[in-house]
Amino acid sequence: MPSDENAVTENLGSAVATVDGLIEGFFSMLPKVVIALVLFILMLVVASIVKALVKRILTSRASSGVGIALGRIVQLVIIFVGLLVSVAIVAPSVGAAELLQILGVGSVAIGFAFRDILQNFLAGLLLLLRQPFVAGDWIQFRGFEGTVQEVSTRSTWVKTFDGSDISIPNGELFKDPVTVMTKDFMIRTDYEIGVGYDADLEQAKSVILDAVESIDAVLDDKKPDIGVSDLAASAVLLRARWWTTTDDVYSTKLAVLQAIKEALDAAGISIPYPHRQLIVYPSATGQKSS
Repeated sequence: MPSDENAVTENLGSAVATVDGLIEGFFSMLPKVVIALVLFILMLVVASIVKALVKRILTSRASSGVGIALGRIVQLVIIFVGLLVSVAIVAPSVGAAELLQILGVGSVAIGFAFRDILQNFLAGLLLLLRQPFVAGDWIQFRGFEGTVQEVSTRSTWVKTFDGSDISIPNGELFKDPVTVMTKDFMIRTDYEIGVGYDADLEQAKSVILDAVESIDAVLDDKKPDIGVSDLAASAVLLRARWWTTTDDVYSTKLAVLQAIKEALDAAGISIPYPHRQLIVYPSATGQKSS
C-alpha cells in the first residue's frame, strides 16, 4: 500500500509540474502572440488601404475591372507577408523555408480543389489586361448574343437583347472564340429576296438597290451591292448587302426590308410563294387514291 501511494503522489506531482510548465510557457509566449496579432491586424489594414489606392490609380488610367483585380492581388501579397512575419515572431524556430514549404503543399491541394475558380480568376485577369472587349460591347458566344455589362475576375455578365442576364465563366471566354460585333463601328448585313423566274433580274436588282440606298442609316462609305445567290425551287434568290453602324443594325434592317417590299410591289415584281407538285398514283384496284 505505501508503494501505491508513493506512485500516485509521484504521478500527481509530475502532472502538476507539466501543467505549471504549460502555463508558464503560455504566459512567456503571450507577449509575442500579442505582438504578432497586432502586427497582422496592422498588415490587414495596410493591405486594405493599398488595395483602395491601386484601384483608384488604375481605374483612372484603365478599366475599373483592372484596378479591382490588381488591387486584390496586391492585398493578398501584403497579407501573405504579414502572415510570414507574424509566424516568425511567435515561432522563431520555424524558418521561412519550412513555412513556405508547408504553404506550398497546401497551395497545391487548394489548387486542385479550386481549379476552376483559379482558372476563371486568371482568365478574368488576362481579359481585363488585354481587353478584347469591354463593358458596352456587343458580343456573340456559343449561341449567346448581347451587350457586356461587367467583366469581373470570375465571370462576364452579358445582357441579351431579350433582357436576360447571362453569367459566362471567364475561362470559357478566354479559350473559345468570341465574336465582338462592336470592335469596328461598321457592320454588314445580308438578306436574300426571292423573285420569280419570269422577272427581269436587272430591273429587280436595280429596284432593290434603290430601296436599300433610300434608307438614311445605310452608310455611303461602302456602297450596297446585290447579286444572284441561288436558283431555288420556286424563286431566284437575290442577296442584298449593305453597311451600317453597329448601333443601327436592327432598326435599319427593319426599315430596309419594308422599303424593298414596297418598292417591289410598286414595280410589279412579285415575291413568289413556294411551289409544290403533287403526283397522285393510282391505287392497286385501279381507282385513284384520294
